[in-house]
Amino acid sequence: MSHRSIKMLAIAMSFTLPLTGCVTGGAIQPDRSVFSLDGNYQRYQYDFGIEETFDRTVKVFKEAGYRLDVVDKATGQISGERGTTTSRSGTAATDKGLKFYGLVLPTASGQSQVAVKIVQVIKRGSVVNSTRTEIIVGDAQMYQFMFRRIADLTMATAATDASPQNIQPKAATRSASGAQPYE
Repeated sequence: MSHRSIKMLAIAMSFTLPLTGCVTGGAIQPDRSVFSLDGNYQRYQYDFGIEETFDRTVKVFKEAGYRLDVVDKATGQISGERGTTTSRSGTAATDKGLKFYGLVLPTASGQSQVAVKIVQVIKRGSVVNSTRTEIIVGDAQMYQFMFRRIADLTMATAATDASPQNIQPKAATRSASGAQPYE
């Protein structure tokens, strides 16, 4: 082998070695900092216990077609995405989707609270030159509908992967953060 061939082989190996680490299947931890509560989260308080509220929330988002990427009952964190799909040719079939971040938290009175932030994701461009824009959705009616779905879900149909239970739902109550109750 010539000196030039060895040099080219070394350069090629230096590019492929970092890629082999990605192929080994090491789990990638999602960025949990997106779950820090801020003013963009809509909140609603329920009379349910925290585990029941968590199971209901997971079920509602699964039924809505979200692919869940974080379902952590220990911390109450749930997130997922839907709507952005790729065609068989590898080009984007739709360029818009929704992503949500949710937290199920206990309250001082032993009840539970759901805090959710929904983000519209708009992708543009090709694989090489792409941009991603995220816009926080502030539509109060959409959040009210979601909170109502969580409250009205019967636990007989809420057999989730997280923890199935057969408990009858109780009425939701007004949140201290200003979310409007449904009538």
